[in-house]
Amino acid sequence: MAAAVALLLLLVGAPLAMLAAQSVLVGGRLSLDAYGEVIGRSLYYQSLLNTLVVGGGSAALAVLFGTPLAWAVARTDMPLRGVVRAAATAAYVAPPFLLAVAWVILAAPNTGALNRLATGLLGTERGPFNAYTLTMLTVVTALHTFPTVFLLAAAALESSDASLEHAARLLGAGQWRTTLRITLPLVLPSILTGAILAFVTAIALFGSQAILGIPGRVYTLSTRVYQVLGYPPDYGVASALSMSLVVLTVLALALQRRALGRRDLATIGGRGGGVERVALGALRPAVVAACGLFLFVAVVLPYGALAAVSLTRAWTSGLVPGNLTLDNYANVLFHIDLTQRAIGNSLLLAALTATLALGLGLVIAAIDLRTRLRGRRLLDYLALIPLGLPGIVVAVAILELWLRLPVNIYGTLLILLVAYLTRFIPLAVRAANAALGQVDRSLEDAARIGGAGPWETGRRVTLPLVRSALLAGWVLVFVPTLGELSASVLLFTPDTVTLAVAIFNLQDNGKVELVSALGIVLLALVTIVVIAARRVAGRPVLAVSPGVSA
Repeated sequence: MAAAVALLLLLVGAPLAMLAAQSVLVGGRLSLDAYGEVIGRSLYYQSLLNTLVVGGGSAALAVLFGTPLAWAVARTDMPLRGVVRAAATAAYVAPPFLLAVAWVILAAPNTGALNRLATGLLGTERGPFNAYTLTMLTVVTALHTFPTVFLLAAAALESSDASLEHAARLLGAGQWRTTLRITLPLVLPSILTGAILAFVTAIALFGSQAILGIPGRVYTLSTRVYQVLGYPPDYGVASALSMSLVVLTVLALALQRRALGRRDLATIGGRGGGVERVALGALRPAVVAACGLFLFVAVVLPYGALAAVSLTRAWTSGLVPGNLTLDNYANVLFHIDLTQRAIGNSLLLAALTATLALGLGLVIAAIDLRTRLRGRRLLDYLALIPLGLPGIVVAVAILELWLRLPVNIYGTLLILLVAYLTRFIPLAVRAANAALGQVDRSLEDAARIGGAGPWETGRRVTLPLVRSALLAGWVLVFVPTLGELSASVLLFTPDTVTLAVAIFNLQDNGKVELVSALGIVLLALVTIVVIAARRVAGRPVLAVSPGVSA
């Protein structure tokens, strides 16, 4: 337990302490000058407002998009419900900065495919879309965060006590009145939780805000942190801005706890029976069309555009025979040293992070569930702290800590590994805790009574029983690590560049065709890992954990 505490303090506690100290210390003296500059300068104040607009707007849109979709999947007889659920899950798992790149391809002011289509059809000089606006940034962010609300609301709708709805029907309420007056209030806590997590996810995203915001001079707290850490870096202001993000996150989560603390959250009773699905009747085609149209805009259109551009020599020339090529894939896979190095670094870091994080998570879960040591719950809570920290905040904290230690790991893959472990240890701990919690202790006790020692019991009894669940946890850490950008963008060097950073840099240099090809390679790697893990485990292994994003 002492070793686990020490490691968690090094990964989580020490960087955050250094971040807080750096924001109030100038030359070794206590000073609030950094906060004064953040509050007093209009550009930082505007960045805070933009962050609140993106977070609040995307959370509201996530509820607007995700709740009806969840109801259609969980409570109606709509066909293709499995396809809708899979598409919504894919929208969450895909790296959000790729979605932003796709919408640049579609809605860039002059060259966007939708604008060129509109000008051709309408004969206007300019198209109606502009990817580089606050409104577009908010909408694109919502297209990534809506699955948070969808997944939580669908789970609540599928598990709620049907006896309450049956009682309403017996008292004369119609199906639609029952849905509005009984069903929705029952799942409102889950919808509220999804909205808060969507807000936290939205304000933490860096890639989308940089790709869509910076060209239009729409800065948020995350992109301002990135800007002030340019040359020369201002660590005091960066720390104050990062602490502002932490405060917003803590306030949002506290609001969630306060709101849910006043409600009875029990939706699963002992009497209800199965879920009663609404017969859509004549409305079925309309509901299917509405769900299909939304998922086409959220998933098929952007990623289809990404795939199409990856096959072109010049993306503005369209999909004409003379413009089609596979050279982009050949270049990013075999000819460009930067992308080859990025793919190798990302695969290595993702595998190491998933393995080490799951190992530490298993130790923490075993201490929590299999011992009576005092303070074991605090260990679990400490491991969950990074769940609410934006990646760029983690990167700033790690920079400020490790640049001051005698051991210099900056510029190496090790500092990226430390950052990834810090960011994704909550996923590993939750996965290991859930896996270990499934095993009845009587099985382990029987092995111990039969003469097996604790290590043999774990190796021959516990681990075989939880192998599939642990593999799911490994994949759950591997996937977001492979596409991590917000922490990597501050910690990489030319030798330690990662896939996400390579895509970001190529996008910054206007190499859209190469960006698209490398993005499709990233999505293909994620898909291959998930399919391989599913074959080994013999069941679905990718459970989305709402609220954690690259």
